[in-house]
Amino acid sequence: MNNIRTVFTGMLKRLKTALVIALLAGLASIALYYCGRPIADIYSVQDKIDVAVIDNDRSELSAMLKNYLSDKMSMNIIEDEQEKFNDKLINRDVSAIIEIPQNFEKNTIDGKDVKIKSTTLDDYENGTYISVYIEGFMRSVNIASSAAKGNAELFSKIMNSDAADTKLTQENAVVSDMENEYVAAGFTFSEGFMIMLVTAIGMFITLAVMDDRQYGTYSRMAISSVTGIQYIVGTLGASVLISLISLIILPLYLLVTGAQMNAGYPLIFVAVMIYSLFNSALSIMLAQLISSKQALATLSGCIASVGALLGGAWFPIDETAGMLKYLSYITPQYWYFNFMSGASEQPVINICVLILYTLLIMLASAALFGRKSVVSKA
Repeated sequence: MNNIRTVFTGMLKRLKTALVIALLAGLASIALYYCGRPIADIYSVQDKIDVAVIDNDRSELSAMLKNYLSDKMSMNIIEDEQEKFNDKLINRDVSAIIEIPQNFEKNTIDGKDVKIKSTTLDDYENGTYISVYIEGFMRSVNIASSAAKGNAELFSKIMNSDAADTKLTQENAVVSDMENEYVAAGFTFSEGFMIMLVTAIGMFITLAVMDDRQYGTYSRMAISSVTGIQYIVGTLGASVLISLISLIILPLYLLVTGAQMNAGYPLIFVAVMIYSLFNSALSIMLAQLISSKQALATLSGCIASVGALLGGAWFPIDETAGMLKYLSYITPQYWYFNFMSGASEQPVINICVLILYTLLIMLASAALFGRKSVVSKA
């Protein structure tokens, strides 16, 4: 334990600059958050956007949804065959394809969870803009469904009623959801930058370990009483603290200010901790694999930029992207960013994948140090 503490405190003393930069990066993430919030308004200022609708239900409720999108939300609704819509979407003739499922009205009245699928090829902001209004309508519909308790006639009366006590407040629901989207847009925008900044900050710990190797400290430690695990744990602890400072400030700020997050703060803090561990373990492993600082700078730049690109930080990797979409699955940044952006339907899976990546990199780092220890003693 004393050896781990010695390595930990020693690394922190050597990485004072990195600690300051991490703190500044964390504070900058708050500024980035506010820069990203207006993204949710980009498409709302337009007079009309063309949206393709595939109505597989042809019910009174589906007609209400189309009227809602057209009259209340200023969307130009186009109805045609799905094959034609795919071409229109690719050619940017429509902003999205919204598909109303079969038995939409029946399942809604029965209290079942109904999902309306929307497909876009535009940036994240466009998908957010469209989905938030659909969700706003569905929230109001679910209120009517709960009140009707499976009675189709009563449900229809509630949906068509103008009485003050039964009139649905779609606009109010949308305003409430839109505030959540402001938070999500700002948070996602900030995280897109932070996954690159954290990788760059990790270079400080990498350079520290490289210096230990080049100037003999690493070799002397390898043949001393400090074991490979102790060195890795102590160094990893210092690196995790630095990465954590840069990533944790924004979630803490949002928690204190009462902002609502889709993923939930407990899981967000878990994801931040795991990604900090991963980034730190990766930094240590790179230091043991690479001897040239120039090569390290090049490789770190590639990891930061390509990881952010495939992770979806700059634009969403759509299912239609083919091989690029499959390549994104192998990057830890994808699973982290997919979770933090709230796009993941099964967030626990994202957390589990991040844990597996982190354990793999940590074991590889310990194995590399152990092998070098044997070589040094020989």
